[in-house]
Amino acid sequence: MLFNKSFLPSLTYLSLLSLSLLSGLGILNSPPTLAVEKDRDRNEGELLAQTARKNHLPNGTYLYGSYPQPEEIGQEYMVFRVHQGEVKGAVYMPRSEFSCFTGTFEGNQMRMSIIDPYDGTPYQYAVALQVPPTASTNGPLPEIELEGYYRLDAISDNEQKILARCS
Repeated sequence: MLFNKSFLPSLTYLSLLSLSLLSGLGILNSPPTLAVEKDRDRNEGELLAQTARKNHLPNGTYLYGSYPQPEEIGQEYMVFRVHQGEVKGAVYMPRSEFSCFTGTFEGNQMRMSIIDPYDGTPYQYAVALQVPPTASTNGPLPEIELEGYYRLDAISDNEQKILARCS
């Protein structure tokens, strides 16, 4: 009990002294803090919007596989063309049938409508995009990858034919 009686008056005195110092220095003045927070929130919002717009592959033709080597029997591959954020391509397995798809980039996904090759029924499918963090906002855009797939460089004549049939 003796500790409580001697400690409380000094705590109250120190608290009042701290408040008066903070008030005198302008630290308790909230409008500048709120303005800084609003600017920070607006800048973060703009950065998120820019990131969302950049989360797609540039125009071009791409080949991705569930295996890091092309033409592996029993593995799934995607060949597609990107033009202004629109995607057209095919999902296939070597020496098997293929299914055409169309799609778009939405948020951190490539969303596709895959057409069943037998009855034409569309099936919705999405692949997550892996966007590596950037070191600089002024530098080149980071390389975006498809989660669960390896990017392959060489597109064969057979893949070009499949792509032509789906375009």
